[in-house]
Amino acid sequence: MAVASEYLRGTILEPIEEKRLRAAREFAKLTDGRYGARVEVDERGLYIKITPGPDATVDVILKLREMARAVALGFAPEKALQLENDDYVLAVINLKEYTDKPNHLRRILGRIIGEGGRARHTIEQLAEVDMVVGDNYVAILGRLEDVEIARRAVEMLIEGKKHSTVYRFIQGAKRR
Repeated sequence: MAVASEYLRGTILEPIEEKRLRAAREFAKLTDGRYGARVEVDERGLYIKITPGPDATVDVILKLREMARAVALGFAPEKALQLENDDYVLAVINLKEYTDKPNHLRRILGRIIGEGGRARHTIEQLAEVDMVVGDNYVAILGRLEDVEIARRAVEMLIEGKKHSTVYRFIQGAKRR
């Protein structure tokens, strides 16, 4: 494997929200030194800090950065570690790209989450993915094919499709 290029030799800082500090600390404990890189949490600056060691490969550093991003978005560290597996990906849908009206954004979030979180949970179960719904984003973690199905399902909800139509789409896509 190729050793990391000079481009990735510098320290990578992944910003986190204060409410994610506990998860970030746990992530750092699980990954520090494990991939030939230092992983620390800067609690004052609110960053997950990744410092590549001399033997760290580009692949490993990119994976670590993606795992840190998953934690920053709200996934549990154990879920983020699934990204070690090449079959797993993280996709983020920026809901602000679909609307600039705050009340429309709330409606979109309501459709994606559903009553008592039921819509989100149903999409997770049917598509076999994990999802985090933030203030203006939806993050999806899972196997590539499943993430693509879930992403399309979320887009269908944003477009105003009925929940039953979206669930049938997921079931059909998973059968293929």
